This record gives sequence, structure tokens and C-alpha cells, in this order.
Amino acid sequence: MADSTIDEQAAPDPCTACRGSGSVVSNIGGTAHTVTCPWCDGGGLYLRGHDAQSRWREADDSKPV
Repeated sequence: MADSTIDEQAAPDPCTACRGSGSVVSNIGGTAHTVTCPWCDGGGLYLRGHDAQSRWREADDSKPV
């Protein structure tokens, strides 16, 4: 009989930001264009513990004050 606990091999959840497509539409710069989804890094699957804004914070830390 199957155990009622959560199966570790369960299918991963799709990324809600891009709806599993791996890309989103950005209007930065005034023109809409397709970019890789920063929440799933283009994989289309939810990444537990992933920080979508970390790359921009790291870039800001390298700027001289």
C-alpha cells in the first residue's frame, strides 16, 4: 500500500511567473520584449529558495559610491 507522505519524486511545479514557458515580457526601456524568466532562470519550473533579484543586487554592489 502506498505511503500517504509527500513523494520526493513528485513532478516539480511550473513557474508561476512565466506559467512554465521560461520567458516573460519586459517593458524596461519602453518597448515590450521577451526575456528569460528570472524566477526560474528559463527552465519553466519553480526553483525553491531561488532569489530572482540577486543578480541585480550583486551588480549594484560592484558600483562605486
